[in-house]
Amino acid sequence: MNAGHLALVAGEGALPLEILKAMIKKKAPPPKVYLLAENDAPYLEEGIAVQKIANPMAIAMILAKMRLMGIRRLMMAGGVPKKNIYSAEKLDRGAKSILSSVQDRNDHSLLAGVVKYIEKFGIQVMSYEEVIPELLAPEGYIAGPIPDAEQLQDCEYGLSILRVLLPLSFGQSVVVSNRAVVAVEAMEGTDEAVRRAASLSAHGILLKGMRADQDRRYDLPVVGVQTLRNMADSGLTGLFIEAGSVLLLEKDAFLQEAERLEISVTGVATCRFL
Repeated sequence: MNAGHLALVAGEGALPLEILKAMIKKKAPPPKVYLLAENDAPYLEEGIAVQKIANPMAIAMILAKMRLMGIRRLMMAGGVPKKNIYSAEKLDRGAKSILSSVQDRNDHSLLAGVVKYIEKFGIQVMSYEEVIPELLAPEGYIAGPIPDAEQLQDCEYGLSILRVLLPLSFGQSVVVSNRAVVAVEAMEGTDEAVRRAASLSAHGILLKGMRADQDRRYDLPVVGVQTLRNMADSGLTGLFIEAGSVLLLEKDAFLQEAERLEISVTGVATCRFL
């Protein structure tokens, strides 16, 4: 991969920096980082140079400059505040073109519109698995204790629920205990679904996979250290995640925390779909 031809558009959250750390660790050529987040301190602390983007809605201008820099490949990671699309004075012709091309303004429609517009500039949007496959959950045992018979039975039952849930595209995870559904994730997100489960059951497992409407290039589910801590607080002792479709955030720390909290973590081939 030619370093001069790869860029990372880094939004809010920990994922962009984790991607960069993974690339540094394996001595991959570093991408040019275009930072949409306000805080550049975490990047500077790691010795990573960034170019801050003052107006994320100046999309045509940003892409034109990328082309001049020789960028032909691009990764996207992290969030961008949706409020930006409601600031008319910030929208350039690219942003206006994207907004007029989408049927609605939900996150997935907007991201799909952005990707189509990027590709018009001759820039390929790269998938995580093309650049940092080592951060994707492998199939089989990952960390913590080996799953026991009860957990495996709950997993088998939970997968039957996920195979129905994920194509509906409103949630990524389900909490199961004693072969019964305790909580199903919706708009609140995985962490809140786990906390809600604690009020209904003292133990169980969490299963998480990729929704049908998610794009593998830029929108994969994530689990991390905080996921494990929330599970431990809620009495959940097993985490079953879709192999090849869930990112392990802060992977080394995640593996250590699973051991410390004695949470079994397993990658399962689940859900592409029945």
